Amino acid sequence: VSKRKKERDALKPEQLKAIIESIASELKDDDERRLISLMLFTGMRRGEVLGLKWEDIDFKKKLIHVERSVTYTHNQPEVTTPKTASGKRVIPLDERLEIFLQPIRGTGFVLGGETPLTNMVFRRLYKSISGKINLFGATPHVFRHSYITTLAKADVDLKTIQRISGHSNITTTLNIYTHTREEEIQEAGAKIGKLLGA
Repeated sequence: VSKRKKERDALKPEQLKAIIESIASELKDDDERRLISLMLFTGMRRGEVLGLKWEDIDFKKKLIHVERSVTYTHNQPEVTTPKTASGKRVIPLDERLEIFLQPIRGTGFVLGGETPLTNMVFRRLYKSISGKINLFGATPHVFRHSYITTLAKADVDLKTIQRISGHSNITTTLNIYTHTREEEIQEAGAKIGKLLGA
C-alpha cells in the first residue's frame, strides 16, 4: 500500500511548471507567494517552512539553513529544533524562489514576522492559495516528495539527495530514488515500443 501511495505522491514536471507560472501571474499576496514557493523549491517539511527565519537564508551563497521547525499544540505554534542531526541541514536557494521571496524583510520569520503563523492562519493561507491556483490536489508533503523526486530525476547523487532532504535513514531516500528510476525504465520501454511500431 505504501508503495502505491508513493507513486501518487509526486507531481509531474508539467504540473510543477504550471504551478510556478501561476505563482508569478496569480498570487499577489506576499505570504501566499512565499509559502507555496518555499514548499515547491526546497523540499522542506511543512514545519521547517513555517520555522524559517530570514537570517537562515544566505542570499550571497544561495543557501538556506534549516535550523528549526514549528509544531502545533492546538492552534499555537511551538518552535523546536530538528529531531535528528540530519534535520539540521543546508539546501540550495533556487533563483526563482529568491524572486518569489521578495520583498526581503531581513529579520523574523519569513512567514509571520515576529512569531510563526498559527495553525489556523496557515490553513487559511493554504486554502486561499488553492482557491487561486491549481495545486493538483498537492499537500505540503506532496510538494516535499515532488522536490526530492525532481532531484533524483536530475541525476543528483543519492548521498546529496539524502543530505538536502534531511532523511536520517538512507533507505527512505533510496525508495524514492529507485521508484524514479523504475518510472524512467518504463518510459524507455514505451519509447522503444513506439520506435519498433508497437
